Amino acid sequence: MRRLAVIASLVVALAFVAHAAAATTLLRLDGIGPLKLGMSQSAALNTGWLAHRGKGCAEGGPVPVTYQFRGPRAPGGLSGAAEFTQGRLLIVSAGRGVRTPQGVTIGSSAAQAVKRYRAAGFSALTQFSPDVAATFLTVNRGRKTVLMGTVAKRRITSLSVPFVAACD
Repeated sequence: MRRLAVIASLVVALAFVAHAAAATTLLRLDGIGPLKLGMSQSAALNTGWLAHRGKGCAEGGPVPVTYQFRGPRAPGGLSGAAEFTQGRLLIVSAGRGVRTPQGVTIGSSAAQAVKRYRAAGFSALTQFSPDVAATFLTVNRGRKTVLMGTVAKRRITSLSVPFVAACD
């Protein structure tokens, strides 16, 4: 009987850990986990989610600073980066290990993603851009882009809030 109680406790604990890990990979319109768009670079570094500083693309302005989601407190299975401009978190991008509140994940059908965002009251579309020879999912709230993704073979390959950083 005691062994059964120990096993039951372990199952509950593992379920809690799995739920907590899943909750931290929710890509929201304002960020992911403890990372919130607009927060300072120092506050973001203090979350323990970020490591491996790099340089982003300068599009006529200051050179952005990037970090990968590889810090000691970053969830396992999460792949992506945070981009800072003038010391503030401007873009959160993920290539693996995230889901949106609408249930869109990396690997989701682009058509299904458009359908889910439209059902949630957003305008959404996929469109090929000849300038960069890529297809993008674009989700808008009113006239403002709030989420973008890259699409290959009709599947979502990355998700970014609020937009995909692109270099010429």
